[in-house]
Amino acid sequence: MTAPSTPKKPRKSPNLALRGWLKRSGMTYEEVAIGLRQIAARNGRRDLAPGRSRIGHWANDGEQPREPIPSYLAHILTHACRLTTPLTPADLNMNQIDSQVISTLCDLCDPSASLPTPGLAGDPTKRRTALTLIGGTALTPLMAPSAASAGTVHAYAQHAAATELAPGEPEELELAVQHLGAAYSAQPPRDLWRDAAAHRHRAFTLLHDHRHTLREGRDLSRHAGMLSVILAWIAHDLGRTDLVEAFCIDAGEQAKQADAPEVHAWAEDVRCTDALYDGRDLDALTAATRGLAVAPRNSDAAVRLTAQLARTQAKLGNSEAFADAAGRAHRFQERLPLHGKGLFGVDAVRIVSYDASSHRWLGDNHSARKAATEAIDFYKAMPNGHQAPTRLAIAQLDLALAHTALGEPDAAIVAARQALSSDRLVHSVLGRAKHLDHRLRLRYPTLPLVTSFSEEVHALTA
Repeated sequence: MTAPSTPKKPRKSPNLALRGWLKRSGMTYEEVAIGLRQIAARNGRRDLAPGRSRIGHWANDGEQPREPIPSYLAHILTHACRLTTPLTPADLNMNQIDSQVISTLCDLCDPSASLPTPGLAGDPTKRRTALTLIGGTALTPLMAPSAASAGTVHAYAQHAAATELAPGEPEELELAVQHLGAAYSAQPPRDLWRDAAAHRHRAFTLLHDHRHTLREGRDLSRHAGMLSVILAWIAHDLGRTDLVEAFCIDAGEQAKQADAPEVHAWAEDVRCTDALYDGRDLDALTAATRGLAVAPRNSDAAVRLTAQLARTQAKLGNSEAFADAAGRAHRFQERLPLHGKGLFGVDAVRIVSYDASSHRWLGDNHSARKAATEAIDFYKAMPNGHQAPTRLAIAQLDLALAHTALGEPDAAIVAARQALSSDRLVHSVLGRAKHLDHRLRLRYPTLPLVTSFSEEVHALTA
């Protein structure tokens, strides 16, 4: 007798409609689950707490969630897919609920609340979070003139101009860049960091959590890039080379998105300086060359990078290449103001101060002493609002190094102590002071004045 066969379990059918909308939204199951729990909580339904696996069952096994979950899900996907016409549970192939639930949902959901930002590993598309005020537009294609309507065409224009940004928000970031750059030399790096980092994160929030026009997006990316350049300079002054590189990479990417090559050029300017002070001379040469390749012709960034290229070639011992680049920098110098202002200022004194370092690296200590003395006189004569305490201290230490090489240790220590009396002893200044201490102890190991100075440097850098 043949044994009766075991009845097969009915095959589960996926909810293709729901799967399609989930794919279009770019959201992970976990993000949808979090969004559902947040909406349920705001509607007083904390008992509704689906997990990511439950979302998978709805999409892949065709399970039907209980009401009012379908309406909540439709609400999330409407905004995640940036639709102007709201989805209904029927669009997701789910049971519909009455209009009262939908009305309550719209009244109680906080549109300013958003889901957690998707992680890079879990969400390779890096899409924005789901709950926003304004979605995109789902329009019927203009398949034929007879089917077209002016209203549809007007919707295209409205979509292009749709924005969640408050009036003046991009301009506020632009003002922040200007203020931070102008005040850079007058404030300690750690104080600057707080303001700059807050503005940079604000730019990130506006770019990623708020709908904006393409023009606004370019402006935001440009300001975000310049804020990252400022943060790279602060990281340089704090001795955080790892952060310098990270912020420069970010600034370069923001420059691409904004189609703003000058932002990329400014990033290469700080990258070059950091590499020079870190002893990575070939990296500095690469940064200066790369920056000049993208800097707009005759721009402030191009002038700075030309001077950077000159001193980098000097550090590498390439006297002919230095002479060529320095010649170009000095031709710019003729049209520059004597005193610049701010982090992105370009002035004649900077080129003179770069010459002091360059001549010293090339072994021409008489020329280095002359250029350093000239730069110091100019820096000390700068009017209020134009002071450059870091550049002044570096010029004083270059003068001290030239005096050391020329057999003038007393004059070297006088100049060095003036540099170390600065209110802005950043990483580059302390690093050059340590180098001076090393050179003095090598040449004058028994001189009491040198021993005393060495103890001062060690106390500052300990």
